[in-house]
Amino acid sequence: MQTRHYVAGAVAALLTVAAGPTLAQQLIAPDSTVSGTLDRRDPVSSTGGRFDRWRVDAYAGELVVLRMDSGDIDSVIQIGRTGPGGQFHQLATDDDGAGYPNSLLQFQAVEGGTYEVRATSFGTDSFGGYSLSRSSHWVDTSGGGGMTPLPLDVGGYIDLDDPVDADGRHYEAWRVQLTNQQVIRIRQQSDTLDSWVMLGVLGADGEWIGLFHDDDSGGELNSEFVYQSVANDVFEVRASTYSPGGSGPYRLIVEDVSATADGGMSAGMITGGWLSTTDNYTDGTYTEYRTFYAVAGQTVTATLRSSEFDAYLRVGQWSDGAFHEMWRDDDSGGGDTGFDAQTTFVAPYTGLYTAALTSFGDGEEGLFSFEVQAY
Repeated sequence: MQTRHYVAGAVAALLTVAAGPTLAQQLIAPDSTVSGTLDRRDPVSSTGGRFDRWRVDAYAGELVVLRMDSGDIDSVIQIGRTGPGGQFHQLATDDDGAGYPNSLLQFQAVEGGTYEVRATSFGTDSFGGYSLSRSSHWVDTSGGGGMTPLPLDVGGYIDLDDPVDADGRHYEAWRVQLTNQQVIRIRQQSDTLDSWVMLGVLGADGEWIGLFHDDDSGGELNSEFVYQSVANDVFEVRASTYSPGGSGPYRLIVEDVSATADGGMSAGMITGGWLSTTDNYTDGTYTEYRTFYAVAGQTVTATLRSSEFDAYLRVGQWSDGAFHEMWRDDDSGGGDTGFDAQTTFVAPYTGLYTAALTSFGDGEEGLFSFEVQAY
């Protein structure tokens, strides 16, 4: 089997152990290698193969890198936490990350403590020796200003010991450094937790300024959105729950999906910004511009949202050094305040379009998000 599985699988899946005695879990220290052998006496894992139990101790924010090599089996690494009743809650797994048949799993520990590692095989009746090595480096996610490199792919568990926001939602957070026009896809998934993922920045006094959030766009209980940065800045990603006080396991993925070869936002992208006195000033209002790409014949819906000003959206072409309007809207987007702007049109040509993002009233300022969908 040569397909790589660097996924958490069903994050909340409960993996039960086959009947048999509980095996002692030997510690895998940082920068060390252990070895073992899978045979018919070992318990059966969720892959159908036999497995050995190991354990790692990790600090909150530590990146645990595990590599499993074997000349006998198609190796698979699983990592998770063991509940009071002995049930194994898988948080992440890898099959062929180090090239078939070897595995390479990178797991960032959201919480400090002991994690169970299972060395297993992809298929049944697969037996033989293996080596399992561990390395790690520190990633500061404690709010001290440390950056988490992309791609970020972690499993975690939201509980009542985590920080709580102004809406009563407990969350776990990571900070990422983005550059102007960089595009990221953020996805939080779980089989049992109603995911609520947020992106924002921290103000000068450490206050949270939310830019965008999502509930179920990833399907079922999963959250997902694509965001385009408009500045070189530090952003904070928060994994949370839809209902205040909720708890449970999840997987969070943040990856760089920059940038379209055509130089503009593509369908599904979301960008944010802040109308202010530093923006283009025309006829009493401030304006920011965004470009997006569309194909002739596509139905395009562009939406400008803000809870801080009366959004006003104009869409057209930028040519000969000037903006030429083709469509405009004030309040068709509705939204929380009823003042979001939205326009839908059939693209007459393939190429770049320009959106002028502004306010209906003179001198209005505030945060906004802009989204483009195409069908």
